[in-house]
Amino acid sequence: MAFSLLFTAPAFADEARPWSASPAPTAEGETQHWGYIESIGPEHWGELPGASACAQGHSETPIALETRGAIPDTHLAPYFQYRPSHVHMVNNGHTVEFTYDAGSSVRVNGREYTLAQFHFHTPSEHTEDGKRFPLEMHLVHKDSNGGVVVVGVFIKEGEPNRVLDAAFSHLPHDPGAHSDLEHGFINAAALLPREQAYFQYQGSLTTPPCTEGVEWFVMTKPIEMSDAQIAAFQRLPYLNPNSRSLQPLNGRTVYLHTASR
Repeated sequence: MAFSLLFTAPAFADEARPWSASPAPTAEGETQHWGYIESIGPEHWGELPGASACAQGHSETPIALETRGAIPDTHLAPYFQYRPSHVHMVNNGHTVEFTYDAGSSVRVNGREYTLAQFHFHTPSEHTEDGKRFPLEMHLVHKDSNGGVVVVGVFIKEGEPNRVLDAAFSHLPHDPGAHSDLEHGFINAAALLPREQAYFQYQGSLTTPPCTEGVEWFVMTKPIEMSDAQIAAFQRLPYLNPNSRSLQPLNGRTVYLHTASR
């Protein structure tokens, strides 16, 4: 199969990979092949060894987020404790992943989850009241027991994003490429919308093995990037699109927290 249709990658999802000691082998001890188009696309992920949840799971992500159907949330909002990080980027053939320096976290229900990385999908994986955005950012956190919290942020076309400007001018172009900006720093706190209203629900990883039990917080307000910045990501080979299709809600409750912090 042509390389344009096939990526070789560890069996772990982009959301989970940074905490995996080693790639999970197939029965033959080889890495798994998956992507977003044709015979390796999301419709076939459930055929991968260990990824049956991609086809048979009942709490999968992404979903269609609807303001009207969401339940008002009165729980304590997540508490973000983000510090600046060096800029470490890798194009893993599925997205561009920004590995985050140690020391940043989010507190959810009294538990601390460390920010390990963030990455991007185009177009957005979730929809909000039927609207799909050109990009969606996922900030991925994990606690000491393996629990995962993902914070989703929609990105719309607008003013240039100063926080991401230098990084998006030096995105690693090809699968396997790395890019570290010397003296470059990013503070993830500046990537969150000023008004931190959000949807919250129980879901899964959005890439193989589509593991469930992930706590999702998706911000209702998008942040902005310029058309040129968005296009810089969308022009990368094999990454447009890199979004999983919407999954059934299957009776799950979606909460809506409207109070800003």
